[in-house]
Amino acid sequence: MKTLNRMCAATLAASLLLLAPAACSNNDNEAVDKESTTTTSEATDTGGAQVLPPVMLSATETTADLKVGETVVFDLGDPGDGRFVATSSDAAVVEITSDGGSQGSYSTNAGGKALSAGKATVTVVLEGGDVAADPVVYELTVS
Repeated sequence: MKTLNRMCAATLAASLLLLAPAACSNNDNEAVDKESTTTTSEATDTGGAQVLPPVMLSATETTADLKVGETVVFDLGDPGDGRFVATSSDAAVVEITSDGGSQGSYSTNAGGKALSAGKATVTVVLEGGDVAADPVVYELTVS
């Protein structure tokens, strides 16, 4: 039994020695800076599918060139008690995927997705808000 315990202990010790260098090594070709963090809006590769950041448009940025597959967000601020409703002139080009509104402690924006090449006009209106607002019209070109 003592021989078996010594063999198990030796195997465990050898396993730990093999794992320790991998967990603790520092490749001289890599710079390690634990204090630094970076936030980017670059595309991320997730298992072969590229995830692109949304194209953010405000009330003053009303034209945009989009690529098929890109998401567009219409950032018009806090809707108060109302909600932002978006409509597309051509849902085959730009599909509206969400309205914007108050969700209690936070607000969401209206948004859509570029589906195919072409041009579409998206109109966003504030419905039921405390303050009257003119519709915002966006001219989107998808390629």
